[in-house]
Amino acid sequence: MPFDIYGESRDLPDVSGMHFPARCTHCRGVYDLGSVKVTGRYSDCSVWKSPCCNRTVDDRGETGWKTFKDYIRLDRNGREVRS
Repeated sequence: MPFDIYGESRDLPDVSGMHFPARCTHCRGVYDLGSVKVTGRYSDCSVWKSPCCNRTVDDRGETGWKTFKDYIRLDRNGREVRS
């Protein structure tokens, strides 16, 4: 059984049909980054509402501009991608 970044055992989510699957770090829901509606583009990030918990999130966690990531990318099998 796989473990998530919090050390908890986790069944792999169904990510079939998703182009860029990601797990929300706020509610742990899974959604496709390729299907979100971007509400703002800035020089350092893009902003959107997460479809699982409707929070405003951005991609600065991937660039290192933010210490807390709003999402964690998943691979095509549903496993978390470590960066």
